[in-house]
Amino acid sequence: MKRLTDLSGKNLSVISLGHSQRKVHPAWKDDTNDCFLICYELIFSFEDGSHYLVKPCELDLPDRFPALGLSIDQVNSSRPKSVFTAFEQPNRVVGIEQSDFLGEDTINQYSLILDNQQRIIIRHVFPPMSMGIKIENGNA
Repeated sequence: MKRLTDLSGKNLSVISLGHSQRKVHPAWKDDTNDCFLICYELIFSFEDGSHYLVKPCELDLPDRFPALGLSIDQVNSSRPKSVFTAFEQPNRVVGIEQSDFLGEDTINQYSLILDNQQRIIIRHVFPPMSMGIKIENGNA
C-alpha cells in the first residue's frame, strides 16, 4: 500500500470511479457524506501513465475495533469505469493534506490541491466501507 502523499508533483489527467451514487440511504445521512458523490473505489490516472486505486478500508489498531481508513495501491492500468469530469484536467498535484476527519486515529481523508487551486477531497464516509469524493474551488 502506498501513501497518497507520493502523488505530489504528478500531473493528474483522469479520475475514474467504480460504482457510484449521488446520496446514501437517509438512515446514514450525516456530515461525513454531505455534498459528496459516494463511491466504492476510484482510480487516479496520471500523464506519466501511472494509475492509483483508492478504496475505503479497515485498519487494525492494537486493542481496538478496526478503524476506517483509505488504501492506495498502484495498478497496471485504469479499469473501465465512469470518468469523473468535475475537475479541469490535466492539473499538477501541488499539495496533499491528510487528516482524521472521523476521529478514528488513522488517516481517512485526503485533499489533493491542484495547481489551478481546485481541491479534490476523498474521504471514508458512512456507511462504513464507502467513500466520498467532491471538488472544491480555490475560492470555496
